[in-house]
Amino acid sequence: MNRYYQKIKQRLLSKLRFIYLWWLYQKSKTIASNQKSAIVFAPHQDDETLGCGGTIALKCDRGVALDVVFLTDGRASYAEYPQISPDQLVQIRQQEAIQALKTLGVAQSAIHFLGKPDGGLATLSAVERQATINQLVQLLRDRQPQEVYVPYKEDIHPDHKETYALVQAAVQESNLPIEVLQYPVWARWVPHQLDFKSPELAHVYRLPINKVLKKKIAALAAYQSQYSSMVPGIEPILPPGFIEYFFSPYEIFFKTSHVK
Repeated sequence: MNRYYQKIKQRLLSKLRFIYLWWLYQKSKTIASNQKSAIVFAPHQDDETLGCGGTIALKCDRGVALDVVFLTDGRASYAEYPQISPDQLVQIRQQEAIQALKTLGVAQSAIHFLGKPDGGLATLSAVERQATINQLVQLLRDRQPQEVYVPYKEDIHPDHKETYALVQAAVQESNLPIEVLQYPVWARWVPHQLDFKSPELAHVYRLPINKVLKKKIAALAAYQSQYSSMVPGIEPILPPGFIEYFFSPYEIFFKTSHVK
């Protein structure tokens, strides 16, 4: 009986996801790829490709200056399983990120690993939090991007929410004219937990990525530690069907302009 109810629940959630994506599509306005320099901030290795891999590829194809910054080290994925050490996982996930971004056209010199604790961004001490903001401010001032991409501020996962908060604070402190674009990741999987009255949802945009969709799918395939099991007998970290929700021919963004 429990298995039956579980199937019913999964079907309902699947319908909710479809309705949410259709709703976002209907509300969104089409935007085109541009020549604006950018930094993509990701809490974990794979979020950047899931949320805006097509955007990254389009910019790289046009020779636009683009950096990718990973805030956490990714070590917590298999924390409950001693078969793989956290330090080993950090190395695996870094190499996966380098390979994925190479597929999208990003040079290794433009990839930055800040090494903050995976799952711990929201619990940084006041001193650690300000030090992280200072790092981000320095990156912004060094690179002078016209756009930054961050996870959606209500993206369920604490690291995603805090990445948005940290980057937004850094943008404010940098005093640079930067446009902030939020990309949903977990919000696409658990839309029933979203606040549909959120002001961000009133400013939805979609970027067609048909030309580079194959590149994005190939880049996502690099993240085997997340989509296939690294421990015999244990399910993959991400749920079945998760990755397919990011195979669509467009990417969704919520715009938050922050111009000084």
